[in-house]
Amino acid sequence: MPVRTNVVKTMIEPLVQRGVFESVDDAVVEMAQEYVLNRIAKYRKAISRFKRKYGMNYNQFLEYLRERSKLLMSSELSDEQRKALSKAIMQEEEDALEWKIAREMLQSWLGLASEKSR
Repeated sequence: MPVRTNVVKTMIEPLVQRGVFESVDDAVVEMAQEYVLNRIAKYRKAISRFKRKYGMNYNQFLEYLRERSKLLMSSELSDEQRKALSKAIMQEEEDALEWKIAREMLQSWLGLASEKSR
């Protein structure tokens, strides 16, 4: 495994030599923990952004999308209104997918963090 040895020698050992970390093992553990915390913060921020953007939580947003889709299918809209609504719903569905992924990834990273803290 020359690649791993090279990474340790060029990136981690200098940090240990400078006293940033006590040992290579400590460096790896702390860097991994920091990475996990960074991922958790990233997905929490994304979820908060969607909550602010739509003024509701994810489950409420899914219900909102269902209602918008029903409206799109109704005959009460003109062609122009239907086209505009369809475009808006497409963007909202993209946001819903990103929001879902952010929620799932957050749970995954939180699970990993709880495993590491045991």
